[in-house]
Amino acid sequence: MKILLTNEAGCFNPGITALAKVLSMKHRVCIVAPLTPQDGAGHRFTANKKPLRVQQYYVLSKIKIFSVNGTPCDCVTIALDKLLKSKPDLIISGIDRHNNRGETIYSSGVVSAAIEGTIQGIPSIAVSAKVTDSTDEKAFLPVAHSFARRLDYFVKSLPANTTLNINYPLKFTSKNIKCVKLTDGLITNKYQGEVNPFGIQYYWLKSPIMGFGLDALEQKGDVYWIKRNYITVTPLKLDLTSYGTFPTVEAAGIKL
Repeated sequence: MKILLTNEAGCFNPGITALAKVLSMKHRVCIVAPLTPQDGAGHRFTANKKPLRVQQYYVLSKIKIFSVNGTPCDCVTIALDKLLKSKPDLIISGIDRHNNRGETIYSSGVVSAAIEGTIQGIPSIAVSAKVTDSTDEKAFLPVAHSFARRLDYFVKSLPANTTLNINYPLKFTSKNIKCVKLTDGLITNKYQGEVNPFGIQYYWLKSPIMGFGLDALEQKGDVYWIKRNYITVTPLKLDLTSYGTFPTVEAAGIKL
């Protein structure tokens, strides 16, 4: 297959290079990813703000690497429109160095890039993993090999207009894999306040905290199974319409 790889952590991040090296053993792989980390970029585009600049590298043998000074979604769309000679058979976003589960998918640039691929009509998968050392390519290789062995299964199980969100726990075995739903939970954004030498207050956003309690575990969604060392696969649909609430909205006096 012709595979486009992207991520949110940067085009030379160990997660994406590990995946590229493993997949390139059997497939044609090209990397188009942000020049600098874009954590929490979500489904953002660089529209009418600044021009996008692309730089091509040949750091990995036989694998083209393009850096883009934009977001993960920028990388997908500019790759399809300008950088690739033909459309890829598959888009893979990752391997991210954090699990993207529950409602964190909405702020995740990794998941959003895969969803954008689906919007553009290309089968797309987001891959995330918790690893012992996110700065070491070797830490990602077990995940990359496990994912590559199941790639045909993932592609065959991918319906139209659906993105697969796959999470690997820190300790996993390939036989422990489960198709699960997202977990509903509270995301708490905490800020740390500081004062600069001129007396001006400013704030740093600390890592969002997922407020998962017993109720979240009782849902037996992705968080529940990741904690039990399962590889989780969650199909995400593009249509976010809450069809079940139509009667409630109509009863409130709004005519649809």
